[in-house]
Amino acid sequence: MHSGNIFYTLPLPLIYLITVALVLCALALGVFWGRRRLKKETINGESSIGSAVAATLGLVAFVLAFTFNMTADRFNERKALLLQEVNTIQAAYLNAGFLEEMERDRARGLLAEYVDLRDFDPSTPVSPADIARSEEIQRELWQLVQGHIAWDYNADYLRQFADPVNRMMDLHRARVVVGLQYRIPAPLWLALYFMTILAMFAIGYQLGSSRGGSAQVVLALALTFATVILLIADLDRANEGVLLVDQVPMSNLNQRFKALRERESPAPEAD
Repeated sequence: MHSGNIFYTLPLPLIYLITVALVLCALALGVFWGRRRLKKETINGESSIGSAVAATLGLVAFVLAFTFNMTADRFNERKALLLQEVNTIQAAYLNAGFLEEMERDRARGLLAEYVDLRDFDPSTPVSPADIARSEEIQRELWQLVQGHIAWDYNADYLRQFADPVNRMMDLHRARVVVGLQYRIPAPLWLALYFMTILAMFAIGYQLGSSRGGSAQVVLALALTFATVILLIADLDRANEGVLLVDQVPMSNLNQRFKALRERESPAPEAD
């Protein structure tokens, strides 16, 4: 799905190491170039160099903040969609009581299976088979609605079940798109890295031309920028990293449904 976006296919630890290496190389090259110029000629206008570096860093900070906010908003949207889906599935389960008795039990069984599929480990890739089965359950639930329509069932009763089922289908599509398809575009990643490398080169040049260039300062800059970019990449991925959407609401609903199904199951007859 994202084979064209190398920034999505690379593991997060590798992204961090690559970013640190690029920043260190840019800083080292800038320091080298600045010291080389310093040996050949006296560099005047250090204030103008400082102004240019400050302006470049300001632009990089703006792009970093813009990208971070974009991924953070999508992370919050994933959390909101999860909670909405939990509430909608629960409403559909309760409102299945408005259906005919035979169809009510079937609907609740399908919804219980649906929740079990949605209660997955967020740190593992989503199974295409689970997505396909979820969509198949949605079709089966909608067939129940259509069957009641064919029976001229009470429209008000039927609407109580049909509305949350329809909403559940919409939320499924939204979660798939927002969680698995929406990503930071590759051109934005390229621009972010390009501007970061230029800014680090400019800082290195300023340090070199002013006889600075402390190794501790250089390493701190590299780690700081790499950490920010790692956070952005982590937020951009729904099934990798440490910043994952907590599935506790769906897990709790799954446990409640299992408990309800056990209570609703007929007790075995004594011999």
